[in-house]
Amino acid sequence: MICGSNESVVTEIFTTLDKGTFPANENEALVTNNAKNMLHLEIGEQIVITMPDGRKILYTISGFMNNAAKLMSEDSYGVFLTTESFRAIYPDGTNSNPADYTMRYVQFKSARNIQSNIADIKQQFELSDEQVSENTELLGLLGQSSNSFMLQVYATAVILFILVLIAGVLMITSSMNSNVAQRTEFFGMVRCIGATPKQVMQLVRKEALNWCRFAIPIGVVGGMVLVWVLCFILRQLSPEYFGGMPALSISYPSIIAGIVVGLLTVLLAARSPAKKASKVSPLAAVTGNANVLQPVKKAANTKFFKIDISLGIHHAKASKKNFILMISSFSISIILFLAFSVTIDFMNHTLTPLQPWTADISVISPEDTCSVKAEFIEELQQNPAVKNVYGRMFAYNVPVIVNGEEKVVDLISYEDMQFDWAKDYVLSGSLEKAQSENNTGLIVFEPQNDIEAGDVITLNLNGSQADIEIVGMLSDCPFNNRQDAGKLICSEDTFRKLTGETEYTIIDIQLSQDATENDVNEIHRLVGSQYTFSDERMGNSNTRGAYYCFGLFIYGFLVLIALITLFNIINSIAMSVAAKMKQYGAFRAIGLSNRQLAKMIIAEASTYAITGTICGSILGIVCNKILFSKLITYQWGDIWSVPLVELGIIIVVVAIAVILAVRNPIRKMKETSIVDTISAL
Repeated sequence: MICGSNESVVTEIFTTLDKGTFPANENEALVTNNAKNMLHLEIGEQIVITMPDGRKILYTISGFMNNAAKLMSEDSYGVFLTTESFRAIYPDGTNSNPADYTMRYVQFKSARNIQSNIADIKQQFELSDEQVSENTELLGLLGQSSNSFMLQVYATAVILFILVLIAGVLMITSSMNSNVAQRTEFFGMVRCIGATPKQVMQLVRKEALNWCRFAIPIGVVGGMVLVWVLCFILRQLSPEYFGGMPALSISYPSIIAGIVVGLLTVLLAARSPAKKASKVSPLAAVTGNANVLQPVKKAANTKFFKIDISLGIHHAKASKKNFILMISSFSISIILFLAFSVTIDFMNHTLTPLQPWTADISVISPEDTCSVKAEFIEELQQNPAVKNVYGRMFAYNVPVIVNGEEKVVDLISYEDMQFDWAKDYVLSGSLEKAQSENNTGLIVFEPQNDIEAGDVITLNLNGSQADIEIVGMLSDCPFNNRQDAGKLICSEDTFRKLTGETEYTIIDIQLSQDATENDVNEIHRLVGSQYTFSDERMGNSNTRGAYYCFGLFIYGFLVLIALITLFNIINSIAMSVAAKMKQYGAFRAIGLSNRQLAKMIIAEASTYAITGTICGSILGIVCNKILFSKLITYQWGDIWSVPLVELGIIIVVVAIAVILAVRNPIRKMKETSIVDTISAL
C-alpha cells in the first residue's frame, strides 16, 4: 500500500511515526514495522518497489511507522511518501486528476462550533455534502456531530441525565423528610423561641447546604481519582483507541458541572422538608405531642390480612405525601436501571466481542481454493507458540437441489474442535451425527433460506451429483452470510469424499499467551509467501480492548445503579422507622408483641417496595422501549422485547434491600424498652 501525505499526517494527526524522520525529498520513504521485521530493514537502506506496469522505483528508508490492523490482516506492507513523490509515480500524460485521489484532513483548534466551521469551509471552497465527511466517533464524543444517529444518542444521554438527577433529588428528599420527621419537636421548640416559619425553612436549607460542604469536595476528589483510575484502565485495555488519553489531567468544566448539579439537587430536595418543618406547631412541641399519629379517617382493613400486617399496610399509606415520595424513590431506581440496560444491546451491536473460534493468524489460499498444505497443521501443532490450529476446506457456489428448487450453497468443512465450538449455536437437530456420519451436514440459519433440518439436498460437484442429509441447524458460524448463498457445514471426511480435495482453503492459528513477534515471523517464514498471511492480532486486540472498555462502563454503571437502589431503600426504610419510634412504642404499650411489631414493619416496608416496584417496572419498561427505538431499532432495525432478565435482576435487588432494611430497625425495637421507645426523640 503506497500513500503520499504531508508530514503533519503522520506526526500530528495520526502520530504513527515510530523511528526516524518523515521523508525529506522525493527519493525517501517511510515503511511499516512489519516490513522492517520480515525483511530485516534498517534506516538508510534502499528498497525497490515494482509497479503494476513493470517499472522499478528506488527509495531510501528514512524511518519506520507503526503497523495498522488493516495492513496486517491483508498481509501487506505500507510505504509512505511525500505528496510530490506520490504524484510523480503517475506516468507523464496521464489523465488522472490529482484532486480525484487527494483527501484533506482538517483538525480544529477549538472543539466549539465545529459544525459552523464545517459549513464555512464548504461555502468557501464550494464543496458539496458528499465531498466532506466528518469523523463521527470523535465529533460524537465532543458533542459536535450532526450525524442523525449521534443525535439519537444525545437525546438518550439527556434522558438518562434527567433520570439520574430525579433519582438524586428523590433520594435526598426522602432522607431529609425522615430526618425532619425525627426532629419535629426540635423545630417546634425553635418556633417557641420566636423563629418564624420562613426562618425554619432557611434553617433546613442551610443544614442541607452544610452537608454539601463535605459531600461536594469528597465527591469531586473521589470523582477525579476514579476518572484517573478509569483512564489508566482504558489506556491498558485499548491503547489503539485510548493511548493518547492523558493520565492525570483535570477537567474543570466537569468539576463545575458536578458542583452545580450537586447544589441544584440538594436545594430541590430541601424544598419539601423545609415546608414541612415550618408548619410544625409550637404548641404540639411544648405539650410533647409533636409526633402523634395522623388523624384516622378510615380503620385498617383486616379483611385479607391479620391485624399486624394490616396495620403495617395502613401505616405506610397514612401520609399520602410520604407514601408517594417513598414509592417514587423506589420507582426511579428501577426506571433508571431498566433505561440504562438498553446500552448493553447498544454495546453488543456497535462492538462485536471475539468468538471462541477467532484466529490470531490465518494462512489463506490467494485464489480461495483448497491449496494450503495440510501438513502445515502437524508442523504447527509441534510449535510451543501455537495454542490451537485448525483448517477448513471451502467449495464456493455449489449448485444444489432441495425440495425441487435450485439453490446455491458454500460447502465448508469442520474438524472436531470447530464442531465443539458449534455446540452453543445449535438451533435444532444433531451435531454429533454431522460430525461422525458421512453424507450429512448442518445448515446455517438465514431468513431468506428455507432449507431445514431433515431435508435431503442434492449437490452438483464436478459434474457429478451426491445427496446430503441436513441433520441440524446452527444459528451462527465464523463466516459472513451472503444473501445469494447458503452455508452448508460438514465433516472433513464428507468434504473429501464429495470433492476429492485433500488440502485446506484456510488454516487458522490461535497463539499462546507467551508467543513473541519472533515466533510469528518464524511461522510466516514456514508457510512462505505463496499464501496470504493474515495477522489479525492487532485487530483482535483493538476489538477486545474496546469491548472491555465499553463493558467496564456499561456494567459498572448498572452495578452502581443497583447499589444506589440497595442503599437508598435501606436508608429510606431505616429513616422512616426511626421517625416513627414513638408510634411503635405506643403499639407495644397497648399489647402488640415483638413478633407482631416485626410483621408490621415488614408489611410497611413491603408496601413501599411492592407498590414502587409495580410503578417503576411499568414506567421503566416504557422508558426502555423508547430508548431502544432510538438507539437500536433506529440504527439496526431490531424489534424490542420486554427486558425480562434486567427486570428480574432489579426486582431481586429490591427484595434483598427490603430484607436488609428491616433487620436493624426490628432488632433495635426489640432491644429498646417500651418507656425508652415512647420517650425517644
